[in-house]
Amino acid sequence: MKKFRMAIGWGLMVLLPHFLMTGCEKSTTDPTQDLLQMSIAAEEGLTSSWQTIHNVSSVGEVHSILEGGVEIDQSEFGGIYSTDQIASEYEKFQTGLETVLSSSTEGITLDDSLIWFIDWTDPISGVSVRKALYYSTVTGYARYYEAIYHFPIQLRLAYDSTEIRADLNFTLEDESDDRFLALYKITRFKDGFFVNKIEAEAQASDWDQNNQVIGAIASNHVWYGEQSRLDQLLQELEINPDESGQISERLDYRDGTFLQKIVNFYSDFTGDFSEIWRNGTQVSGTFDRIEDDNHASLTRRVDFPAGFFVDKIDQLADITLEPADSSSHLLLNEKILFAAGLLDTSELVIDEYYESGLKKTHLIAAKSNGARADLLVTNFPGYQEVDGNYTGPRGYFSLIHAIFYSDGSGELWLTVYESEQTYLNGEPALATIYIRFNPDGSGDGEIAEGGEKYSVQVNPDGEMLVRDSSGNSKTVNGY
Repeated sequence: MKKFRMAIGWGLMVLLPHFLMTGCEKSTTDPTQDLLQMSIAAEEGLTSSWQTIHNVSSVGEVHSILEGGVEIDQSEFGGIYSTDQIASEYEKFQTGLETVLSSSTEGITLDDSLIWFIDWTDPISGVSVRKALYYSTVTGYARYYEAIYHFPIQLRLAYDSTEIRADLNFTLEDESDDRFLALYKITRFKDGFFVNKIEAEAQASDWDQNNQVIGAIASNHVWYGEQSRLDQLLQELEINPDESGQISERLDYRDGTFLQKIVNFYSDFTGDFSEIWRNGTQVSGTFDRIEDDNHASLTRRVDFPAGFFVDKIDQLADITLEPADSSSHLLLNEKILFAAGLLDTSELVIDEYYESGLKKTHLIAAKSNGARADLLVTNFPGYQEVDGNYTGPRGYFSLIHAIFYSDGSGELWLTVYESEQTYLNGEPALATIYIRFNPDGSGDGEIAEGGEKYSVQVNPDGEMLVRDSSGNSKTVNGY
């Protein structure tokens, strides 16, 4: 039985502000003192950059929640997110128990006896590990410990330990009736890494007829390094045997703001979710998962606080999966209501398929203001490459190349031309843009046009501040 999954996104913890292409509207909060004389071509190119980054990121978020999971898996960092992961951790206990059973267990009469212990360093890798197994003849419970306290210098890990508790039903040598009860993990990282420490806990709540865990309560607590503007992440997960459950998480920043998210899964493969963003924006929606009939849908409303140039965004997604070849077709529609009363609409058509063993995602976007985009995403192990083009509402044509890394960060290169025809004619570009972006959508970069260079600072909400060497500035909004 397939379980929904949860994980840490290092910046993809919440759904991004939009799924689709949106226009280049000037924010009502733009500084009145803007003095930078930047061309419309460069401004449209900057908006195209923002749209590309967040459209590609959003597709993965939409796809995963419609399939029944928040697919931001970062289990390599030590968290617990699924019953499959619990089973994998439990194998450590079973291996330790098998080692004990291969030797004599006579004379175990004390409550909570230490019946096995090793402290060993691998002479080749240099990894040092301690392992211990305790067993209580009074309760029939066993505790297994495994702590790795020395890692090769090239690894970012400094310490990793796991405690596993199991009920052996007073039959130490009969594994058929053993049941996993709980585990506790602590992982510490070396100085300078963006994560400082992770603590993870899981308790079994349901088992099947073979004593396999099919229900559990889990939590993950992450502390980030002092160099990060992130402070802590707390996740709580409930998995039930009937496919229902809940995911909740809160990400706190060092400036006192936070992101909060709750997702409810129901046994009929439907669900709902709510979010609170750092700036007070509220998000709510419903979804119908894909597992039961290879079809899924999602509704979502983003409600911005007063003072934003956008008032509300309403989104509707529909996806169909073809099990024969694992291809899928996704249609996303969006309505944007601006604070001034204007309405903008857009549509994004997405086809996902496999070619030469690689998953590819083809995105075609169209807006009511005439803007359009054509992007191809190729999924490689550990990263994605994006190539395509964007045509703005005034006809400026941009070539786009981007790389998305596994943690949600990446780089984007964009070249702006007067039109698609001038590009085909081999005429020179009007501007070039480079953006380095973080998992939450923030970033920085540079614009070059007409012999001038400008720096760019990107905020997570899509507001981009452009400065020249004299300190003159202009604000461009990604919407």
